[in-house]
Amino acid sequence: DGSPAMTRLQLAVVACALVGAMAACVDFEAPEDPTFGLPDIVVDAPTLTHDVQPILDKRCAFGGCHSAATRQSGLVLVAGSSYAALVQRPARLNPGDTLVVPGAASRSWLMKMLGSDPSARFGVSRMPLAAAPLTANQLATIARWIDRGAPRE
Repeated sequence: DGSPAMTRLQLAVVACALVGAMAACVDFEAPEDPTFGLPDIVVDAPTLTHDVQPILDKRCAFGGCHSAATRQSGLVLVAGSSYAALVQRPARLNPGDTLVVPGAASRSWLMKMLGSDPSARFGVSRMPLAAAPLTANQLATIARWIDRGAPRE
């Protein structure tokens, strides 16, 4: 009817629609630095302490789901806890699988959870949740550590 009340309501509806459309266009998965400040190289003979743990710290534990406080799926992936949490441990999200099978990255549930193939995860979301995936070099470094036998050092 052209009354000021109707006009304000119409403006509010249009404003909400615009905000929704703008939010849908935002790419929440594209950080400015996809490496999160870590070196983006494949390490030939990675160690847990020097090469893998920094990835776990930045991408999984601190500010994420697998800190001592949050313990998602029972996993604490901070230094001093990650080895015991991962190596030869059963996968809670896929019973019958093992998180890290020393010497066999291709059979390790951790690699399936971090990888891009949704069929390998049997419908479980890729990790890290709601964040950019690990880089190909980060994935290769973790896989090489596992294939080396997942040594504790």
